[in-house]
Amino acid sequence: MSTNTDVVVIGGGPAGSTVSTLIAQKGHRVRLFEREHFPRFHIGESLIPETYWVLERLNMLPKMKASHFVKKSSVQFVNQHGKLSEPFYFTDHRPHECSQTWQVRRSEFDQMMLNNAREHGVDAQEGVSRCAR
Repeated sequence: MSTNTDVVVIGGGPAGSTVSTLIAQKGHRVRLFEREHFPRFHIGESLIPETYWVLERLNMLPKMKASHFVKKSSVQFVNQHGKLSEPFYFTDHRPHECSQTWQVRRSEFDQMMLNNAREHGVDAQEGVSRCAR
């Protein structure tokens, strides 16, 4: 491993990509190691509206807005008897652009996040199951 590394992050999913990007934005040299090769299969994810602020800090909002991911502006719940609740419209409770979010395909979203980390200077390595001593 390079001695020119300030921080090592293990795992390239959304959490690892996020922390790597935020640390790199502060000027630190970051190396990220991911066991799998992306894109990797993961079940889809329904992002919550407050994710907006994290995506903004990561400079991901333009990418999300340009993506093909389904935009969400509300949620509806089903109880154990199959009865639907009234729709909960996010903008009714917070009239701001952050009240719209996305339903993402995790394999694509994770790849976008990892690529974004790389764009911020993170040295992201995929297919690494062990680090040499």
